[in-house]
Amino acid sequence: MNNKAASSKQTPAVRQQPQATTTTSQNRTPQPIIQNMARVTDPKHVPKEIRDQFLKKIHFCSQPYDFNDDTKNVKEKQERSQYLQELFDLLKEPNFVVNLVVPHLDLIIEMIEKNIFRPLPILKKTATNGEIGMEDDDQLIDPAWTHLQPVYEYFLQLIVNEQPDVKSLKIFITHSFIQEFLELFDSEEPREREYLKNILHRLYAKLVPRRKMIRKAINDCFYTLIHETYKFNGAAELLDILASIISGFAVPLREEHVIFFKTVIIPLHKVQTCQFYHEQLLRCSMLFLSKDPTLATFLVEGLLRYWPFANSAKEVMFLNELLEVLEVCEISKLEPLIPKLFKRLIKCIAGPHLQVADRAMCFFENDYFLTILKSYKPFTFPLLVPVIAQIADTHWHKVLQESLNALKTILKEIDYQAFDKALNNKDPKYLYIIQDAKNQKKDRQKIEEKWKNLTKQAIQKNPNFKEPIVPYSDTHIVGEHNGLNNGNITIL
Repeated sequence: MNNKAASSKQTPAVRQQPQATTTTSQNRTPQPIIQNMARVTDPKHVPKEIRDQFLKKIHFCSQPYDFNDDTKNVKEKQERSQYLQELFDLLKEPNFVVNLVVPHLDLIIEMIEKNIFRPLPILKKTATNGEIGMEDDDQLIDPAWTHLQPVYEYFLQLIVNEQPDVKSLKIFITHSFIQEFLELFDSEEPREREYLKNILHRLYAKLVPRRKMIRKAINDCFYTLIHETYKFNGAAELLDILASIISGFAVPLREEHVIFFKTVIIPLHKVQTCQFYHEQLLRCSMLFLSKDPTLATFLVEGLLRYWPFANSAKEVMFLNELLEVLEVCEISKLEPLIPKLFKRLIKCIAGPHLQVADRAMCFFENDYFLTILKSYKPFTFPLLVPVIAQIADTHWHKVLQESLNALKTILKEIDYQAFDKALNNKDPKYLYIIQDAKNQKKDRQKIEEKWKNLTKQAIQKNPNFKEPIVPYSDTHIVGEHNGLNNGNITIL
């Protein structure tokens, strides 16, 4: 009995030892997957323990956390960062990618989707120098970016990796995936947009069967920008991708590419936020013209149609692009556009904004443009000469006045007789462009009298006739302060 009692007292002590060992193993930090994989003699047969560890870490990285609050889930976020680094390291070994990553691509892509596909936050600007009103130094900071960046880097390296082939990847790059991916381009975080651009570019290069689908999705994105939203943060990045795509187009251009140029590239100029992506848009435009110079006249027509109103910075951009495009145009194809083209240039020269006027004057320093001017003297001289001659004497800026007088001399040297004839024309067709405000007011009063007489006649014939509401009047605030009546500025 005493022996049994003694043995019964010793039994709990014997059973406690494995429990202590288990506790110690739980407290021990598990080794990274890449170290465990290095011990595997046959990489084609990955042990179940390592596979389970890999899947567990993918699942852990798929869990959502509030990345906008650094005080929440601090330990979990640190573990997540560590696991993402381990997954990233696995991509450096081809054997690990083939035997561990590729078989679980579905779970990996799902993990990536759960991390990056999210409602985009509205970010607040933070001045880097601490001063108020320093817009150029303001940066948009997304507190979640430090946690999203490893996921984007992993996705990029996964696509760049040669082991996941086209057949494996294209299953997951569906139309809905591309649509959601393109929506992320509207992010206000520039570093995120840069990753998105690189990833989409790599996907387009690698997945040949998905190229047409990607192009169509980008087109739809631009249609929305042109006709609905008028603002899209990632327009410049998408145009960067398109520039690479356009440079690879075969010559002659296919019909779908020409349609894209006419329905997307040209209308993108009319968007109010065009200045944010104009550099990339110009590059795409010129790449198209290098493939097919006959498209230049369509672009000139589009620029004149969508010319900016009350936006001097955008006007300067349009003038720069217009001069560059004109150098590609065939002179014989420009005839229908000559009146519109020179009328627009005269409006820019005679306008109140110095930079716009100065940039428009630069056209006359271009040899090819002067060739266009000479080729259409019957159209250009009657339009140009009376206006240039008048504002050369009355322009408010001395430097520009000197340039206008130099232009008068150039026009005389081109054809003195045509210059003299246009100058002495008693009824110049386009002199109204710079007509004095007082004279314009008199002309307008005559027109108003005609309308009043017509209104009286209409009332006599129909007593129920109601006088139409006009968009302006002599006492309207727009007229009083923006030049309709004040007689202080030139009306264009």
